[in-house]
Amino acid sequence: MLEKCLEILFPQEYCSICRSPGRYNSKQPWCQECMDQMIELQCSGVNCQRCGKYVQDGSGICADCSREAPEFELARAVGPYEEQYRIATKVLKFMGKKYLAPQMGSMMAEKIRQEPGFGKIDLIIPVPLSANSMQVRGFNQTELLAKQIGKELGMKVECGVIHRVKDTPHQSELTREEREKNLLSAFAVKEGVDLKGKSILLVDDVYTTGSTARECTRVLLRAGASRVCIITWATGRGF
Repeated sequence: MLEKCLEILFPQEYCSICRSPGRYNSKQPWCQECMDQMIELQCSGVNCQRCGKYVQDGSGICADCSREAPEFELARAVGPYEEQYRIATKVLKFMGKKYLAPQMGSMMAEKIRQEPGFGKIDLIIPVPLSANSMQVRGFNQTELLAKQIGKELGMKVECGVIHRVKDTPHQSELTREEREKNLLSAFAVKEGVDLKGKSILLVDDVYTTGSTARECTRVLLRAGASRVCIITWATGRGF
């Protein structure tokens, strides 16, 4: 409530992405030019039918999913992890500009509406942060996105269903093989949570190699979930 009041009293004076002057807030955190470029980026390639990464024209399935089919049913993102999408991610996560989350979450919710493959969702679960990241950042950006998605779609959001059982180094610093090894057995479902037969929407900010999505899916299915789908703000490019 305090943040909302401060936002009304002290609206942002610059576009959160390109820094062009103006009046911005949670309903319009960036300028129209940046928004237009985001829409253009969304159409900059075709998506892997399974994980949603941007792939070369004519490629139905990316190399990663061809090599090892993920256990999740499908993953989708609003756009590629480039330019405006990458900047928005960093401004939210590392600069603590939480007022970006409502618009980002709304765009993620719209992506879900557009994709019939998501089907019926029983529960929305955000990917948890490591204890170190939570201590430094003070908030989990994925929870903010998940709550906005739940609000938009009228779906239940449960934070804390998945927790990290070990702290891990930042994924961005690791190779693909190191990421997979790093996250092996890093997550667990909270004891006593009943996921039997439930269709889960897992929310994260970025999908790159898919290591986090795959490992979280694994523990959710082992805990009894019937299916898992993934929605992220941005995704990488595959082959």
